[in-house]
Amino acid sequence: MTEKAKWTALLFCDLLLFLLALNINNYFLYFIVILLSLWIYKEGNPIIFKEYEERKKQKLVEYQKIKDSASSTVKSK
Repeated sequence: MTEKAKWTALLFCDLLLFLLALNINNYFLYFIVILLSLWIYKEGNPIIFKEYEERKKQKLVEYQKIKDSASSTVKSK
């Protein structure tokens, strides 16, 4: 099982646990869901959304280049 599949399965289990906690209104399950979600966000987010983060960083670099180019054009006038 790959790392991405492991974290995705864990995220799906967290979602099911969240829905169960909402259905039975159990505060202990809410606490477990919160802790599990924070752990998935901290450790699994870079693995699950690796491609998205790379595209986001690339767009940010392109935006910064355009911004620098525009500011240098304005300053030269």
